[in-house]
Amino acid sequence: MNIKRNLWRLIIFVCMLPSVAWAQGGMSAEEELDSTFTDINEHIELFQEELIQLNALCKFRVDIDMDMPLNEPLLDVVSERLKSLSSALTSFSTRWDTYSAAQQVYIADDDSLLNRVAIIQQMRQAVTDTLALRQQQRDQLVAFSTAEKFIWGQDKNYRQLYKKAIQYSMSPKLAAQLEKVKATEQALTADVNKYYGQAKDAATAFPGLELRMTAMENKVFELQTVSAKIQEMAYKPFIQRVKDYLMGLACVAILLMGLNLLKSKLAQVKQARDQAKKMKEMMKGQHNYPTI
Repeated sequence: MNIKRNLWRLIIFVCMLPSVAWAQGGMSAEEELDSTFTDINEHIELFQEELIQLNALCKFRVDIDMDMPLNEPLLDVVSERLKSLSSALTSFSTRWDTYSAAQQVYIADDDSLLNRVAIIQQMRQAVTDTLALRQQQRDQLVAFSTAEKFIWGQDKNYRQLYKKAIQYSMSPKLAAQLEKVKATEQALTADVNKYYGQAKDAATAFPGLELRMTAMENKVFELQTVSAKIQEMAYKPFIQRVKDYLMGLACVAILLMGLNLLKSKLAQVKQARDQAKKMKEMMKGQHNYPTI
């Protein structure tokens, strides 16, 4: 490579010889070439420093806890910061690509310049990857916020569907309306499950969302319980409804009888244990035994 560089200097020197004519006080070809390489080094160093600063700015943290609201102002701050960093990276890439292309002949002739160019390319890719990760995290926070609002806002809708399902199940003539209610509820549950899945992905990426995710899971379980009841709705004759009601009362009565029986048994066992304990204490307290 040194031979190539010296040859390059010689070619430039010969080409400049007629025009320079060795004017007094003028810069020689070799000095001019050295100045060019020095200038390129300085420019590359400035580009590298700019990229180092940009890389540091991209490593900002987004910490979320239970009490922090995931509202639009907070998400907008993250979005604006990512937008600003993306614009800065685009500006850097445009200027760097233009400059490095213009100096390609000189860069290709110097090992140190080639190494520095390779380092800048690696650093730029690292910044690009970091920004992509931050954008993904921002999208996950938006998805969690959207899921949270949607799921916690479905109580009223499920209550209305449940009331309609009960009304339409009272008569066989309302079977078509009942099926429509069930179809509407199925579509709503599908949306709930979709948003719930997105929220789980976000909670995995942000441990601070764990408690909020647990609360959301409980709410989804409540909605799923109502969903199952709606889907089970069907017309039943009045006599069948009375039988079901009585069967329900009978099940409750049997359960209560079982609990009372168990309670009575436990009380008997406790009483027998206490009596045995008292007898044992009395036997230990006797020191004189009767004799004949």
